[in-house]
Amino acid sequence: MEEILITGVSGGLANLVAHKLAEKYKVVGVDARPRRHPDPFPGKFYQVRYQHRKMAEVFRQHDFKILVHLGRVRNTVGRMKWRFDLNVLGTRNLMDLCVKHELRQTIVMSTYHVYGAHQHNHMYLSEESTLRASQIFPELADAVALDTIASHYLWRYRRLKILILRPANIIGPDIHNATCSLLRQKVSPHLMGYDPVLQFLHQDDITAAIDLAVEKEHYGIYNVAGEGVVPYKRAIELAGGVPVPVPHFVAYPFVNALSRLGMRFPMHLLDYFKYPTTISDDRFRKDFGYTPKVDSVQGLKSIRKYEELMRNRKEW
Repeated sequence: MEEILITGVSGGLANLVAHKLAEKYKVVGVDARPRRHPDPFPGKFYQVRYQHRKMAEVFRQHDFKILVHLGRVRNTVGRMKWRFDLNVLGTRNLMDLCVKHELRQTIVMSTYHVYGAHQHNHMYLSEESTLRASQIFPELADAVALDTIASHYLWRYRRLKILILRPANIIGPDIHNATCSLLRQKVSPHLMGYDPVLQFLHQDDITAAIDLAVEKEHYGIYNVAGEGVVPYKRAIELAGGVPVPVPHFVAYPFVNALSRLGMRFPMHLLDYFKYPTTISDDRFRKDFGYTPKVDSVQGLKSIRKYEELMRNRKEW
């Protein structure tokens, strides 16, 4: 059975992917964070920072054929330098190790946020659209740099079959990103006078998409989205919350106040709740035979099951 390396396995999505791929591969997981999931990991786990020299030792101890790099650290976690080291230096180190050890395939998880929320964005951005995020939001510079590094290796080392995925907002009961954290609140703010449509991608669909990516072994850059679009205020309601209008000029102080109360929320997302930023995943659907199974309404309604999962885990 071939060995596959998955990064970010302390997170909800990578944990789901690891269990899915363990049906066909010998799974090895790494993460800079300790693993706290109550269920056992379906393989060997290493707590290693991706940019550390110990990462090279992990590659030497195993015969990896495939890397699934899901370990991008989101903007609400840690200090900027720590995120930069993991997201940028760590990704470059992983790419170098893939070249050195001649892996057959490398899948890198980016994000649709690299396109940036801008009033001049047209509907359904393609993979060729300009990456504006770092020009508008300095805090997204590491996310854009990760995507750029992976793109550089994609065109320079074709034999690695590097695949870069730029998914829409990933949601689900096992996901704890900024969007899900916001939608799980009893009261969620929205900018007064704005109600942009958003795309959501359920955890089961992105897990299936990654499984297809491993199976098909294509290379290139692909957007991945769910089924349909939902206005932001309606998304709050479907997730069980109450939308509260906030004037634009007090939005940033309001979000800062929420942060002091324990809800960490990246400022750059405010513009994604102001300007529609939608992506086209026609290329991924065509090349991989991908069709999302969970529509956005079902996905949004499933978000609050996270609270039930947390209660059950405490009881365990």
